Amino acid sequence: MGLWHRLAQQFRQPTGILGRLAGVFFRINLEGIDWTISLLEIQPTDHVLEIGFGPGHGIQQVARIATQGRVAGVDFSEAMFQQASRRNAAAITVGRVELCLGDASALLYPDNTFHKIFATNVVYLWKDPLVNLQELRRVMKPGGRLALYVIAKEDLLKFKVTQTGVYQLYTGDDLVRLLTQAGFRPARFVTKAERHRIGICALAEK
Repeated sequence: MGLWHRLAQQFRQPTGILGRLAGVFFRINLEGIDWTISLLEIQPTDHVLEIGFGPGHGIQQVARIATQGRVAGVDFSEAMFQQASRRNAAAITVGRVELCLGDASALLYPDNTFHKIFATNVVYLWKDPLVNLQELRRVMKPGGRLALYVIAKEDLLKFKVTQTGVYQLYTGDDLVRLLTQAGFRPARFVTKAERHRIGICALAEK
């Protein structure tokens, strides 16, 4: 297994020392995370789920908005779980935030649990995105909103780490087709010019 492939696997599921470094790397995603959260129009009483919460910045931001609701996160990296738990320790202690280790393909939540669900820079690392999206739809309340953020395909193609077979790159149209196939309607996408790249956020409702 080559260096770039090992690095891609670390971005997919950070572990050990490299996992801690991957948490630092997540800082370049802050702009995309904050933008995605703003597009969800989260209300104080909303129940919100983040898939692939990484070091926990998104969880922290949402907890500041959904002050009377519920904020939950699922990630399958022990390293990210530890980092996010430390970042959100106070909110976890008082029961406002719940983090767990798990996989988006088999969530431990009942049907119709969340008003808003989001995932940033993780959909291209899912082995079976359709199964994952159908599971997200299951735990979403009727009328709920989903937001998926990715970096534009043409920007990610510039890097060797995304050409290892670990990443599945997407255009906005690709995401809309995938969301429609998973049963979300309506689905659309918006773009945002960021530093040295274009961010794409696909939005859909149940």
